[in-house]
Amino acid sequence: MRKVFQFCFFLVLVSCVNVSFVPDCLAQIAINEFLVDPARDWDGDGALSARDDEWVEIINLGQSAVDLGGYRLADGDAKPVWRYEFAGTLAPGAIEIVYGSDAKAWEEANGFPAYGLSLNNSGDGVRLYRISLADTSVVDSYSYEEAATRDDRTIGRRADNPGTWVAFDGYNPCTSSCNPAGTGCYPSPGSINSCATATKPISWGAMKSVYR
Repeated sequence: MRKVFQFCFFLVLVSCVNVSFVPDCLAQIAINEFLVDPARDWDGDGALSARDDEWVEIINLGQSAVDLGGYRLADGDAKPVWRYEFAGTLAPGAIEIVYGSDAKAWEEANGFPAYGLSLNNSGDGVRLYRISLADTSVVDSYSYEEAATRDDRTIGRRADNPGTWVAFDGYNPCTSSCNPAGTGCYPSPGSINSCATATKPISWGAMKSVYR
């Protein structure tokens, strides 16, 4: 099941100059967060599935709506193996989430082997392509390591600095070897990555000193 969430997000004000990680000023669509190794029922169908409960989010970082026709997801293979094709329009600041169950349904409907998103737990890559006439180009991509993708850890962009990737490891805390670094925050499927850094406990005395 595919869900589109819209929310107020300051990044819709970011210009093409500042969004340096989007290679084309017209390509406002980017990968936002993804889950490789599910340990719970993320798609809400009542069953845990290593295939169906994987998910990938995309986000519109631009200032105008984008027609998603021609945008496709693939894993890290050198030659893309299509896992899902988007449709419809994505408004500025909006997020669209694709579950492995969505990818499986799309693959079956289009004559592909039904592997879902097929994100490898030992390390792989997520790629977002755009197909326009005879041109197929990578719009955004991220290659990940195994340590950052264990049970229910996600990798995503920091909301306050979208060029920086972090691990949202609230369900399964990372160690010092986790790359990208863990935040102590929880995955947020379908919504803004609102927690960029871990919350540290503070004493009442230290809190009072801040306001002296």
